[in-house]
Amino acid sequence: MIANTIRAVFALFWLVAAGFLAFLAYIVVQTEADPQMLWGWLVMCAFTFVSATFLAYNIIFGHTHKADAPHHHTHLQKS
Repeated sequence: MIANTIRAVFALFWLVAAGFLAFLAYIVVQTEADPQMLWGWLVMCAFTFVSATFLAYNIIFGHTHKADAPHHHTHLQKS
């Protein structure tokens, strides 16, 4: 129950962040005259989108990627 709520909150976070970054990129393309500044803003928007997407992906779909290979759990074995 709580896990699904957290996933839903982060899905909403991703939607809001993606929408805001698209709006920001649109505004920058419309107003920025200097090509170097334009590319800087667009690269910053792209990095921010990739970061938000990676965070949301890990939180929303992380429960499906369980490591069940024994070599992942060597630190749990007693010598």
